[in-house]
Amino acid sequence: MKTTAFAAALLILGAAAPALADGHEAKTQEASAKKLTIENTIEELMSNEAAAAVLEKHLPGIGSHMMYDFFKGWTLAELAPQSGGLVTDDTIAKIKADLDALNA
Repeated sequence: MKTTAFAAALLILGAAAPALADGHEAKTQEASAKKLTIENTIEELMSNEAAAAVLEKHLPGIGSHMMYDFFKGWTLAELAPQSGGLVTDDTIAKIKADLDALNA
């Protein structure tokens, strides 16, 4: 009986997968359309090609950092104290200026 319930759950999840993927794609496109600021999470910034380029310019390798999955939900201000001095107020100010230029 448990096997049948598990199989049914897999079928339901399998059927829902395209809808879940479409929902994620819609959220990604929505994030790309709105203004991006330093108040966005790192993941939101990285989901936009131009904003990701800004982050990579000032923080090379951020998108491929081995701890990315851990800190991707943080803002730059939240990351700064945990970065060992790599994310400074000056770096955040430069990123802010570049993001402001993208939003103009």
